Amino acid sequence: MAGQRGRSAGKRARRRAADGPAEHTGHIRPLPGGPALPVALALGLPLAGAAVDELSGPGMGLAFTVAAVLGTGLAAALSSRNGWWWVLAASPLVVLGVTAAVELAAHRDRYQGKGLATGAARWVVHGFPVMAEAAAAAVIVIAVRLVRARRRQHG
Repeated sequence: MAGQRGRSAGKRARRRAADGPAEHTGHIRPLPGGPALPVALALGLPLAGAAVDELSGPGMGLAFTVAAVLGTGLAAALSSRNGWWWVLAASPLVVLGVTAAVELAAHRDRYQGKGLATGAARWVVHGFPVMAEAAAAAVIVIAVRLVRARRRQHG
C-alpha cells in the first residue's frame, strides 16, 4: 500500500509540474514573507484611521471606517487560503480593540469605574456597523479570489 501512495503521489507531482506555474492550476500562492504584511495592514490601517478621527474630533468616524474596511480587504487579498479565516474572524476583534485602545488613550479620565463599562458598551454598539462592513469586505475579496482561481483552473 505504501508503494501505491508513493507512486500516485509522484504521478500527481509530475502532472502538476507539467501543467505549468501554480497560478494556472487554481492554486493561490501567499506572498513571500509570510503573514506579516496582511497583519500589518489589518491592524495598521484601522489604527491610523482611528488616530485621524480622534485628532479631528471625538469618536470614531469616516476615516476609521474606511481604514478598517480597506485594511481588512487588503489583508484578505494578500492572505493565503488559511489566512482568510483568520482575517474574517479577527476583523470584528480588530475594530473593537482599536476603538478601545484609541479611546482609552485619548480619554483615560472618562473611562474610570462605571464609565469603562458604559464606554465599552458604546464601543460595541457604535462599532458594529464598522465590524460588519469590514467582514463584508473580506467576504467579497475572498469570493472574487475564489472565482478568479476557478476560472483560471477551468479556462
